[in-house]
Amino acid sequence: MINYYNIIKNEFIIGFKMQEGWGLPIALYFFFCGTGAGLFIVSLLFLHSPIGVILDLFLLGFGALILFFDLGSRWRFWKAFSKPQSSWISRGTYLITFLFLFDFFYLLKGFPSLPFWATVLMIIIAVLVILYPGFVLSFSPSISIWNHSFIPVLFGLHSLVNSLCIGGLIAPLNEIKGSPMLSILIWMFAILLIGTFVFLMVSYASTTGSRKSISLLFQGKLGLYSIVIGIGVGLIIPLFLLLFLKDRLSWEVFLILCILRVGGDIGFRYSILKVGVYVPFV
Repeated sequence: MINYYNIIKNEFIIGFKMQEGWGLPIALYFFFCGTGAGLFIVSLLFLHSPIGVILDLFLLGFGALILFFDLGSRWRFWKAFSKPQSSWISRGTYLITFLFLFDFFYLLKGFPSLPFWATVLMIIIAVLVILYPGFVLSFSPSISIWNHSFIPVLFGLHSLVNSLCIGGLIAPLNEIKGSPMLSILIWMFAILLIGTFVFLMVSYASTTGSRKSISLLFQGKLGLYSIVIGIGVGLIIPLFLLLFLKDRLSWEVFLILCILRVGGDIGFRYSILKVGVYVPFV
């Protein structure tokens, strides 16, 4: 008896086409924007100092510059603002611009205390900026590994963990040890590690395109970027450092933590972008 499923699966799919438009510059852009917005939230909730807002301003601006220089037609950047009703790229452009301008004028005013409604509003906007890279990818139906509802959450968790690590680096150690920030950071690392493995398993068990992308994540240079650097260096080692050295924390420990975390985040984002494949129609 002819197995039509195997014919469709093995004979009619003659190859996958890997996307080539998005690579390291976009991974850096997503990293800077998400981490900057996370630092804004950490600064308001934990640090209560302008340092996080200054870093947010710098990271958002630097991310925008990277995107500008990566554009094919750079002086048509204004088109990114043209379709907020249908495009997450446009929505994200407005959100990032608003947060950047708020940071700028907030610092000019001397970092005053915000009323409760303004704090909530700006945190919501910052959260949307954090989720924005994942929304951009998840609304890409032609690339299965990106078209996943968990992508915004996964990328958002990466950004929040980055911002908490950097916040621990710039805050006085006595304040870190006496606040819930350290416990939150440990739990966030654990949740992100578990969530990453869940994402990999669910993606491998879903569509043919996702299965192909996941298999690419374990091969060659992409395996180095995703598994060794993204998960091993960026998640597992920092989590063990926090668990075993939390009673002996120092500025040097947080510096190592931040370097490992930043490298792991960029490696993971880059690998997810590079394994995006189009599923052929024949």
